[in-house]
Amino acid sequence: MTIKRLVLIVLTIFAIARIGLSLVESWGQPQIQTNLELRQTNLVLHGWEWQKTTSDSATSEQSNQESKVDWTVARNALIGAEPFQSAQKQYETARQLAQTNQSKVLTKLQKFSIGKVTTPKDGAPSQSPATPLTQNAYPSEQQQLQESLSDIEQLIARLDLRIGILQAQQGKTDAAIETWDAKTYPNGSLETAGVLMGLWSEPPLVLPDAEEKIEQNLDNWFRYRALSQLYQVQQRQSDLLSLQTQEQETAEQAIVKLFVIAVIPGFNTLLGLIILVCLVAQLLFQGKQSLIATNHNVPWKTAWDGEIIWQVLIFGFFAIGQLLLPLLIGLSLGIVGINPANFTVQMSAFYVLLTYLIMAF
Repeated sequence: MTIKRLVLIVLTIFAIARIGLSLVESWGQPQIQTNLELRQTNLVLHGWEWQKTTSDSATSEQSNQESKVDWTVARNALIGAEPFQSAQKQYETARQLAQTNQSKVLTKLQKFSIGKVTTPKDGAPSQSPATPLTQNAYPSEQQQLQESLSDIEQLIARLDLRIGILQAQQGKTDAAIETWDAKTYPNGSLETAGVLMGLWSEPPLVLPDAEEKIEQNLDNWFRYRALSQLYQVQQRQSDLLSLQTQEQETAEQAIVKLFVIAVIPGFNTLLGLIILVCLVAQLLFQGKQSLIATNHNVPWKTAWDGEIIWQVLIFGFFAIGQLLLPLLIGLSLGIVGINPANFTVQMSAFYVLLTYLIMAF
């Protein structure tokens, strides 16, 4: 056995062990659900508000009545007839996942505290209140868990605000108020929950700075619904019309995006089937002259064997791509004062993409 092969075997064992441990660690690592995974749901909600109109005149509106119905049918076929129920289920699923992650983080944080066993006068051992191991024990990991816990709590608050609006949109006002009420939220979300409860109460109650709180803590379709309710309660017709115009523009953009999302996979599948049928038909009618049969008797030869593939995977992909390159990128970012741990989901995705692009070149 050569030294090269011995080194390759050792690196292979190390690679398998490291990847296995990483998978096990990631399995128990709390994953924070983000708005990135709910963007398509938000697009569907925007698209539901879309109304195809071409003119404000009564004559044009009457002449295009049938086309409006057709556009409504097309919209329903694209996004479904009951988008609010579907969206509520998806947001509730996201909330359940966030609660599960919250429990995982709390369990991990408890490991940083221990209880002292004391023996009272009656002789029965008892557990004293948990005390920190040391003031600086595992500071980085503990701080990261605390930040994750704070992020999850804020996420749960944002999800509750949106679930309540979805319930109110379906006429379940009591359920919406119950969702917003009696919750321990961060300050901004707590104030926004109070604003929403007031707007959907009977009679409505507009709290101070209601519009500002809505603008700060709500976005997308949920912001439009809350502002629409606020303007209706305050009877601000001009602002309501302006908001509806803005919402129609956003809804039209959402319809286009949803159409692209729905059409491109189907178009690619159809194109692939057409190409496959054409190639098979050409093979049946032209035989050896067809494109598929070209060079069918010529064996495919490669200039490398299995050991070369083994070396490329271990030295190229693992050693350079998974160890050396991330280390160099991390050191480079550290020099300029950038911490990847503080990246948002979009920034993290771009960071991973950039890593693979650098490895490819």
